[in-house]
Amino acid sequence: MGGGELARDFLKADLVDELYLGIVPVLLGEGIPLFPAGFPQRNLELIENKTFSRGLITLKYERARTKSKRRS
Repeated sequence: MGGGELARDFLKADLVDELYLGIVPVLLGEGIPLFPAGFPQRNLELIENKTFSRGLITLKYERARTKSKRRS
């Protein structure tokens, strides 16, 4: 089992609180999807993004928390 498969298993089991993605934009036909069809949707919020001079992009996501209502 590779790292990508392991990460997908943790995401499927809803065990991920933060997700870091490194993207190197290269055109390789259709490529391999990060999340295959039918993958359960998770509510994540983009917290940080950075771009680097050679084209690398890093993204940091956190689990989106529901805001609880305060009682007075």
